[in-house]
Amino acid sequence: MIAEVTVDLVGRIGAAVLADLMPARRVRTRRRVVKRAISKYRAKGRDIDRRTYPATLHTRILTPDPDD
Repeated sequence: MIAEVTVDLVGRIGAAVLADLMPARRVRTRRRVVKRAISKYRAKGRDIDRRTYPATLHTRILTPDPDD
């Protein structure tokens, strides 16, 4: 009967990830900037600012509450 079998997928996935970690990143030499999709050459009849600008990213990692 399938209902009697308990599988700990989080533990298996976590073990698989920890067993094959990626190498350390190399040191970043320049700041992050947002690349503009449009060409930097002057558009006909328009004065458009096409410079890149720094961007700040915020990341939140949500984990399940162990008490649930």
